[in-house]
Amino acid sequence: MPTLVNAVDVRPRVYYRTIQIGPILFEQAPAEDDIVQIPGEGWRLTSSDNDFYPLVRLEVWDGPAPHPSGSWEYEQAFHSPMADHLAVVDLGGVCYGEIQLRPGRYHLRLLCRGRDHVEASLALDPFPPEGPHEDPLEVWVIQIWPNAG
Repeated sequence: MPTLVNAVDVRPRVYYRTIQIGPILFEQAPAEDDIVQIPGEGWRLTSSDNDFYPLVRLEVWDGPAPHPSGSWEYEQAFHSPMADHLAVVDLGGVCYGEIQLRPGRYHLRLLCRGRDHVEASLALDPFPPEGPHEDPLEVWVIQIWPNAG
């Protein structure tokens, strides 16, 4: 049974519908979609809103991670060599949290739910919230475990 080695929950501020996660050292960039883009060494996740604080959970497992409970609107799997950490960063370069890794090859699972809470415009909110809502409107989970192959 796989064991959760480490986890961190962060609430980054979203600007221009963007959450950045990295570094992820793709040997060959996977196909992009409307949710995740691969600009360089990492992911650029497209949130459903501007000027708010979703929950982003990073998990490191010692083997294949169990699928988190509940329903998920988006799920994608990736494989990549990884450096010694994975961080959540906003567009201004502010790091909201990171998780330590042993460098090597990993499986990554990206899940999201709550994207339908509001229809976002690209304009920034003139009166953005000063902190996170008590209950996150959007939830992202990134699960990582070593590639045994």
